[in-house]
Amino acid sequence: MTYETMLREMFQGIDLQVEDIYLLERFQIAYLPDRVPQREFAALLWANASIKRFLITKYPPIADFIDDVLARYGPAADQQELDAYIDRLVWEIADHLIYVKRPDAYDERAAIRWDFGEATSDVSIKDKIVIDAGAGTGRIAFAAAQSAHIVFAVEPVTSMRRFIREKAAMTGITNLYAIDGFLHAVPLPDRFADVVITSNAIGWQLEAELEEIERVVKQGGYAIHLFSSPTDAQDAPLDASLTSSEWQYTCSRRQDQDSWRIKYWKQI
Repeated sequence: MTYETMLREMFQGIDLQVEDIYLLERFQIAYLPDRVPQREFAALLWANASIKRFLITKYPPIADFIDDVLARYGPAADQQELDAYIDRLVWEIADHLIYVKRPDAYDERAAIRWDFGEATSDVSIKDKIVIDAGAGTGRIAFAAAQSAHIVFAVEPVTSMRRFIREKAAMTGITNLYAIDGFLHAVPLPDRFADVVITSNAIGWQLEAELEEIERVVKQGGYAIHLFSSPTDAQDAPLDASLTSSEWQYTCSRRQDQDSWRIKYWKQI
C-alpha cells in the first residue's frame, strides 16, 4: 500500500483542495522536498504561480528545490492531466494538510494509539511536571493531565494548539497548557520537567532534539519516546542512535493486532 493510498483510506470523506497548501506553516514547507511527488509538484507550480510565490515567501530556502523541479518537468499536457496530478499531490501530503485544516479529524482518525498506563509503566507522573513534545492534538497531554501536576503541550502548528486549548476548556482541564515550540527548541527553562514524552514525533533533527530534551528534563527525570508502526522494522538509524552508547535508551517492542508498539525510555 502506498502512503497516498493509506492516507486516502485513513481520511476518507474529508475534502481537500489545492488551496489548502496556503495553510501550511513554515516548518511544514521545509519538509516538502522529501514528501512531494516531483512531477505532480512541477505541474502544480506551472499552473499556479501564486502557490509558488507563497511557498518561497513563507520559506525562502525552498526556492532552489522549486527551480530544480521546474527545470526538469514541464507543465501538464491538459486540464485533465493537471487535475489528476493535483489530486495525487494533495493526497500524498494529506497528513500535513489535514494537520492544519482539520485537527479534529486528525485526532479522531490518526492511527497513533497508546495505552497511557503502558506508555508510562516505567515512571510515575503523579503530581509531576510533564511535557508532551510534538504534541499534535494532545492525546498524550490530555492523558497525562489526569494525574500530573501540570502538563505543557509543545506544538508548532497554530491550529493544533487552538484545538488543544478548546478541548481543555470544554472538558474542564485546567492544568494543561499548549505552547508554541519544537522538539529541538522547547521554550522552557533548563531542568524544568520531571518527564518528557514524545509520540511518533522525534527524528526530524534527532541529535538536536535529544539534546534539547535532556536540557529541559531534571536530573533523575525521564524521557520517553513512543512509536506506533505497522511492522517491527522501526527506522534503523533512529533505533541505532537511541540505543547507542551515546544516548543509552532502553527499547521495548510489543505487537498489538495489526501494529507494533515501540517505546524508548531513559532516566536522565
